[in-house]
Amino acid sequence: MFLKLLILATFIVLFSHCANILGIMPTPSFSHQVVYAPLWKELSLRGHKVTAITTNPVNDPKLVNLTEIDISFVYEYFANISELAESQITMWNIHDIFSEFALLFGEAILSFPPVQELLHNKTFDVVLVEFIYPEFLNFGKLYDCPTVIISSFDALALFHRALGNPSYTSLYPEIGSPFSAPLDFMDRVINTVHNWYTWYHYKYVSYPKRDELLKRYLNTTARTEELINEVDMMFLNVNPAIQTVRPVGPTTISIGGYREPASSKPPSKDLQDFLDEATDGFIYFSLGSNVKSKSLAGPIFTAIFETLTEMPLRVLWKFEDDSLPRKPDHIKLIKWAPQEQVLSHPNIKVFVTQGGLQSLEEGIYREVPFVIIPFFADQEHNSKLMKNKGIARIVQRKPLLDKEELKSAILEVINNPSSPVIADVVVQPPLYVVC
Repeated sequence: MFLKLLILATFIVLFSHCANILGIMPTPSFSHQVVYAPLWKELSLRGHKVTAITTNPVNDPKLVNLTEIDISFVYEYFANISELAESQITMWNIHDIFSEFALLFGEAILSFPPVQELLHNKTFDVVLVEFIYPEFLNFGKLYDCPTVIISSFDALALFHRALGNPSYTSLYPEIGSPFSAPLDFMDRVINTVHNWYTWYHYKYVSYPKRDELLKRYLNTTARTEELINEVDMMFLNVNPAIQTVRPVGPTTISIGGYREPASSKPPSKDLQDFLDEATDGFIYFSLGSNVKSKSLAGPIFTAIFETLTEMPLRVLWKFEDDSLPRKPDHIKLIKWAPQEQVLSHPNIKVFVTQGGLQSLEEGIYREVPFVIIPFFADQEHNSKLMKNKGIARIVQRKPLLDKEELKSAILEVINNPSSPVIADVVVQPPLYVVC
């Protein structure tokens, strides 16, 4: 018996393989990092050695195979994103603005001593890089290992083309555009022009600047465009149940769908009592982790504040300050809400959100209808998808957020609720289309 066990153990040791994995996820946004953290955790729990460069380390001492390099200091570069999102970001300049952010992040990270140490003292079997920062794919060339692109939503058309995926501008909206399928004729024209502009911006403006960064810090002549074309695989947080279905090759993998948190802290007693006592229902208002309610400009903030003040139900408002002058008693402020528990509470009537993908997935899973005020990035696109599925009302903030329109939308959803019946499909999505 002992000999059999010894032989079995020998075979297990000989034929099992644990990889040394490097993940580079620099975006200072909780909504991005919440997609990546479960991946690091599961890989480390399955015996792989993982090093994650992240702005939101999980700091779990039980994950002995996980090493996290904390780059949360880059959040300071992102501090004014609320003001930008509110007035300056459009589909025509979003890539210019975020490319400049990426350049700042890239230089700060490459000059960070723990990252410099990786360059000189480590080897890895595979490198995963967030698609917004493809210059970091050069780490794969440095370690002579495969590279994987990963995104917390979809990827730019230029990445799809690099992986051999169809990217017809008449069918698939470019990231940053406000369109959702099916596109009408004018949508197709604008989407095509936007797609060309985006390609031009990255090829001739953004990526050459990043090439200079690589040359300065890594002493390499590698070009970012070439690094993208050499990528081995791409992971996308897309879900065909709620997003545009598109054919992809076998090297593009969908990791979309709502992921139930392994553990969540229960709400405080004060919050639990507030929700439990809302016997007529309550409204949950949150603009996500990037857009700060307290930083909204006067007219937009006034429209939101007056609308919530006049609501006949209790309101839970994710607000970044402890107090708010003239706040009525039926509104409760909370700096950070345990969103899963709030959305699963039986008294919730409507979720007023900016339209971030993770918030929408959580709301659909909990069967909560939406009122969406889109701000930037994929939020306009997401909001139209939800409206087309009959589970959301959209209230535009440009040229001016209209108080009466917002109030009417919230009351309509409260009085005529629509249930996100695709909840089961979000959790167990259909097979992704592979060509």
